[in-house]
Amino acid sequence: MIATVMKKLRSLSVFFPVYNEEANLEVLIKQALRIVPTLAHQYELLIINDGSTDASLSIAKKLQSEDAHIKIYSHQSNKGYGEVLKTGIKKSQYEWIFWTDSDLQFDLAELANFVEASTQYDAIIGYRKKRAEGFKRRLNANLFKIYIDLLFRIHVKDIDCAFKLFKADLLKNLKLNSGSAFTSAEILYRLKKKGVKFKEIAVTHYPRLYGQATGANFKIIIKACWQALTTYLSIKFSSLKSKERC
Repeated sequence: MIATVMKKLRSLSVFFPVYNEEANLEVLIKQALRIVPTLAHQYELLIINDGSTDASLSIAKKLQSEDAHIKIYSHQSNKGYGEVLKTGIKKSQYEWIFWTDSDLQFDLAELANFVEASTQYDAIIGYRKKRAEGFKRRLNANLFKIYIDLLFRIHVKDIDCAFKLFKADLLKNLKLNSGSAFTSAEILYRLKKKGVKFKEIAVTHYPRLYGQATGANFKIIIKACWQALTTYLSIKFSSLKSKERC
């Protein structure tokens, strides 16, 4: 059920990671231009183009020419999901930051439930009621979650669900080691260590209809696991050094 929002956010930055999403981008942005103004008095829509090789950037520029709320930031080459998140956080200028993927697997209208929760929480994260993906992708995600929880004990329902709303000041000063598929989990870990409480809200997950998913790429998974391990070891090493100085 979608909440009836009694009060809009004062200001909201929404960013979308984009890599070769020419078939989805225009539908997504038009949906955002319809929904986001009902949720925030001031808003901006940031398209973070991660070195797309299709028509995504030209479509983004066309959309930008039609509405001043749309901003485009591009990586010259494909840097990966974590670097996109860091760029989106850095470039967002409003009080709240929300991001979701550009593949139309989530319904932006469900952001209303997150806005309602923002009266009590500064970190609201989605979890998929049911993942609309094949067995291999679900298996990879479950194994990755177990791996991350063994290292960092974050223990949220859906560690990499791309439907998150945060108070901007929680994110702006976070020091992140990673720039991969692990980065979303690292954000949660860093916030948990600061004592931030998460509100978890169920969201609907839809099958991808157009374009090619890249999250199951073996190299991407290995990079995420490696960066998670090196981050864990760095934290443990720093902790041991601190104890030695005491």
